[in-house]
Amino acid sequence: MKKFIIAWAALFGFSLGIGDFGSPLAIAKYPEKEVTLICPWPPGGSSDLITRAVAQTAKSLFPKPLIVVNRDGANGMIATAETARAKADGYTITLGAGGLFLTQPFVQKKLEYKQDDFEFLIGLTNEPMILTVNVNSPYKSLEELIKSFKEKNQVVRYSNSGMGGFPQLCPAYLFGLAGVQSQPIPFKGGGPAVTAILGGHVDACSAHPGEVYPHIKAGKLRSLAISSLQRFPDLADVPTMKEKGYDIDMGVKKFIFAPRGLAEDVRNALVAALTKVSQDPGFKKTMTDSLLMLEPLNGKQVVDYFNTQAPIMKKLIEDMAKIQPPQSK
Repeated sequence: MKKFIIAWAALFGFSLGIGDFGSPLAIAKYPEKEVTLICPWPPGGSSDLITRAVAQTAKSLFPKPLIVVNRDGANGMIATAETARAKADGYTITLGAGGLFLTQPFVQKKLEYKQDDFEFLIGLTNEPMILTVNVNSPYKSLEELIKSFKEKNQVVRYSNSGMGGFPQLCPAYLFGLAGVQSQPIPFKGGGPAVTAILGGHVDACSAHPGEVYPHIKAGKLRSLAISSLQRFPDLADVPTMKEKGYDIDMGVKKFIFAPRGLAEDVRNALVAALTKVSQDPGFKKTMTDSLLMLEPLNGKQVVDYFNTQAPIMKKLIEDMAKIQPPQSK
């Protein structure tokens, strides 16, 4: 334990003397036991991967290992509600995804948590959408696609992983800004949505990088634009929607949060440790190898993003309710 007193003192800039921060025992007060890191989704997905990478990287930063608990159910809402009710002592922290605060509040009649129930500690990654077309499509750029459908007054039919998800809402927003009619063609997951564009059954497809990257590299799909503010490192030639004149920053952003009411020293300790995790070369490599975009944000930036996006998402979901999607091919 002594080495961790010294390590945490060094990590957080504390003196080991009796000065303003008190005694070494006071410094070592948190954490006195294991910290539980909850993943609100089952093993095997990107959220589970991120959670376990955080825990693995944090081993050298905590006196005891972080305990990862998968508590899936209701698309993450069960674990989020449990986090809201947990004691704000720093021993329960949770990985979250943007939809918990940007889509669920507008589709659920009764939600057992609200944004103000939490303290957001750090943003970690982003899974934006890439708009692709079949390689045999006549459209070589986003401009060409939009111009053609606008001039012909035709409807862009785009495949996606399901109504109400970011891959459906993002193109709806893009085409709305562009003044083009669009029709979502929802499938049960990203895989079938990508299969539809590979088979030429739709005009375009909206999916996450990990779902389309192999097909882009294989020369089967052409990428037109990505919905993040930064270009995707492994597809550096793909422009952002923002670069093309559309003020869009959408994606499944992952972050870590805790129940509201943390003591300041506990919050500072967690933020410092998690920041070290996000900067670790091994953690970064795990994320990039898994085609997850690194997007480090502080807690305020996470909240600011929610507050900016919430009105946009609310309107998109209200408009979605009016759509009668045709049967997928």
